Amino acid sequence: MASAEEDELPVRKRPPAENADVDITPMIDMTFQLLIFFMVTSTMQGNPPAIVPRSVSGGSTELGKMSFNLVIKAPVDEVSDPAMEIEKKPITLEELRERLAEASEASPNGVEIMILGDRDVPNRFTSEVESMISEITNVGFHYAVEDRRD
Repeated sequence: MASAEEDELPVRKRPPAENADVDITPMIDMTFQLLIFFMVTSTMQGNPPAIVPRSVSGGSTELGKMSFNLVIKAPVDEVSDPAMEIEKKPITLEELRERLAEASEASPNGVEIMILGDRDVPNRFTSEVESMISEITNVGFHYAVEDRRD
């Protein structure tokens, strides 16, 4: 039997290691083994070919349903503003505002305008036209995109 003196001996604690490194090599080995296992056992099947219809510019909004078609032509030089036309007649920004305001008051369903612009029209000008149109109530607008010539 153990004596009473042995039971009362203090338990010595080991001082904590300052640099306790964890060896992660077995974990990396196991990860690679699982990766290889799943790669070997999986069946490599491609997706079935999808039939995607060719996109068409302006397919969701027909030009015939629009109240107005506003054409914005690129400026001739860098200092002049682009030219605007409705029904092949030149129009200024103020005239466009008046015409849209009159049309929106006369139409209970609202007015839709399609903005057709050249590729070289500056963004600042289309933004100016867009903000002017958005100030008028009951007027919606859409942009048309020119198809690329290949």
